[in-house]
Amino acid sequence: MCGIAGYLGDYSAELLPLLGQAQAHRGPDYQAVWSASRIGLAHQRLSILDLSPAGNQPMWDDAQKVILVFNGEIYNYRELRQRLEDVGVKFRGESDTEVLVNLLSVFGAPSLAWLNGIFALAAWFPAERKLWLARDAAGVKPLYWAQGTQGVCFASELKSLRLMPGLDWSIDPTAITAYLSLLYAPGDLTPARGIRKVLPGTLLEWQEGQPLRSQRFATELFRQEIEDLSLKDAEVACRHYLQQAVRRQLVSDVPLGGFLSGGVDSTAIAHYAVQALGDGRRYPCFTIGHSDGAFGKEGFVEDYPYAQLASRRLGVTLHEASPANIKVDQIDQMVLQLDEPIADLAALTTWTLCQKAREAGIKVLLSGAGGDDIFTGYRRHQALEAEKYWRWWPLAWRRRLRQWATQTEHQTPLSRRFRKLFRYADASDTERLAGYFIWMEENTLASALSADFRQSAGLRQPLDLMTSSLQSLPAQASPLQQMLYLDRSHFLADQNLVYTDKMAMACGVEVRVPFLDLDLMNFTERLPDVYKQSGSHGKFILKRALQGVLPDEILHRPKSGFGLPLRQLLHTVYAPRLQELARSGRLDATGVFSGDGVLRLLADDAQGKVDAAYPLLGVLCVESWLRQFTQH
Repeated sequence: MCGIAGYLGDYSAELLPLLGQAQAHRGPDYQAVWSASRIGLAHQRLSILDLSPAGNQPMWDDAQKVILVFNGEIYNYRELRQRLEDVGVKFRGESDTEVLVNLLSVFGAPSLAWLNGIFALAAWFPAERKLWLARDAAGVKPLYWAQGTQGVCFASELKSLRLMPGLDWSIDPTAITAYLSLLYAPGDLTPARGIRKVLPGTLLEWQEGQPLRSQRFATELFRQEIEDLSLKDAEVACRHYLQQAVRRQLVSDVPLGGFLSGGVDSTAIAHYAVQALGDGRRYPCFTIGHSDGAFGKEGFVEDYPYAQLASRRLGVTLHEASPANIKVDQIDQMVLQLDEPIADLAALTTWTLCQKAREAGIKVLLSGAGGDDIFTGYRRHQALEAEKYWRWWPLAWRRRLRQWATQTEHQTPLSRRFRKLFRYADASDTERLAGYFIWMEENTLASALSADFRQSAGLRQPLDLMTSSLQSLPAQASPLQQMLYLDRSHFLADQNLVYTDKMAMACGVEVRVPFLDLDLMNFTERLPDVYKQSGSHGKFILKRALQGVLPDEILHRPKSGFGLPLRQLLHTVYAPRLQELARSGRLDATGVFSGDGVLRLLADDAQGKVDAAYPLLGVLCVESWLRQFTQH
């Protein structure tokens, strides 16, 4: 796991070491740069496989046709290495990087589809004078790029791109609105108008004198035919693919361990990891400790007792960590590490656990991220299933249902869920489905924004972005497939995986995600909907497959969140900062917010008139990003 950066254009090679230093936390073990006429590559290495100098980058292929910088892991690199050796490629070391650079040299772009792993890469082909940028199919590893006045540049983190001259750092109103209503910016959007993300499963190519070319190398989602599997065969296949994924991702030349919340996903990964390693002591686990009942007020149960149960059953050492003394200044630290104003305190939780792991000498952690997004597991999946009881009602009835729901208060978890369930009851099918991802309706959010920004942003755009994203799906995609598509393409790739990567790499820790193994993801796409969400039962086939494997107490435990009790923290820790920013005029000075509007929204939230905790955290995050990344 590493950091990459570079350029193609009229930039100074003296910038390359600075690009690396700006994201040095991603690769503290080795740093190197390479440059030639109008091309430069920088690499920061976190050594995981082949710790010798033979694994250092930038790296040339055997035939000296390609030079590569690469961030990630290729789990099937041994099989791909054999394929290369069969055609005469000679290897100097044992790293997956050497396999990857030779694949690109020998087989070209088609070989990207063969990779089962997590990666972001930049490859330079000197004979053709072309640069490739590519990102893994699930979007686990980040990669940003920009076309400036002097050429194109790229980096694993925006912090590096701040050093590049001639880039457009003016805010993108659509993206900023998305961070406030979705908590993330979907697709290739970033807060800066001139900087974009490489989309998951996509290859970008710049050849001197030619326009940018973009092609998708990964299989499009939900294009596979549904298999006619018996329940028993599906259970057997599910166990096989999950066990295979965990075994693949245990490859490491440094100590590894795992997150353990005591939920189904992380406990299943821990089970198969211990099974493969043969000893629970070789798989130390990390969990968040007691929260003094705060999670109950948010509508969740505590993980800690379940994590303790799982650790005892599996024989693993359990390290407890807690984000102590939550302070408002941590928002600035969080936003700086995330590069984006993602308003999710799960980032701080991830940071805390990864710091604990690094202190224990662990450089690799396995995570249960993605299980909810491929098998179902979120409350919105249950809500979508419940729609069959009312979505066929006449429009007038559904409009009354929405009006009734919007009159309920927001002070209990149940009332908040009830309101969210029906707030788009009279919308079209696609808008209603996309609406489950929206944290605040546009008319409520508008009160916190300046008049000029409201006019430029188009407050419905986040909802429109999500509905337009669904247009790429085949017409026969079911509502559940559409929701899982948005989960995987945006909620997972643009939020969860971003904070997981950035906060882990801030600690020099690599996080792997077995549930996003290509074979396992493809298997879940071939499953009938009823094997995923069966009535109110999410992860139906996964839990069936794990009966007798995991304790019943864990298989049937209530859903919990991974973040912190935000609604409690809002009015104890974060409200004073919001009030100070508003009253001092600093919110108005951003050009995005209305200080008076934010104060009214904060007061309405305190009185239970609205549920604005996440958008108000978003205000803090956006203000922090503007202050740290731009001049305003």
